[in-house]
Amino acid sequence: MPAPLSSILDRFGRDLVPPFEGRIVIPPPLRAVVLAGSASRLGRPVLGIVPGEREAEELAEDAALFGPAFHLPAWETLPFEHVSPSVVTMADRVVARHALASAEPVVVVASVRAAMQRVSPT
Repeated sequence: MPAPLSSILDRFGRDLVPPFEGRIVIPPPLRAVVLAGSASRLGRPVLGIVPGEREAEELAEDAALFGPAFHLPAWETLPFEHVSPSVVTMADRVVARHALASAEPVVVVASVRAAMQRVSPT
């Protein structure tokens, strides 16, 4: 079943894809459609980084309305703690990492904290 708003991306022309020569800032109401449209037009994964974990979850949910989108969650434990992270977090990180390594046009959204944490090698 296609994403509910995927037909909107058909009108997303190449001239709307911003040049990716570094970082760009997109206003919050446009983030989901610009990320999904950019991934679709470029034909490759796009990583969106936002300040907080809640914002990342919400943006991933919004981007999923336009096409495939994944959330790269941050580890909820610190490296020196003797507690393992949850299995759900580990699974979500693997899925997001796999999506970034693929050649498919997908959106992966992470918080700054999650983007700075190591991911396992492919």
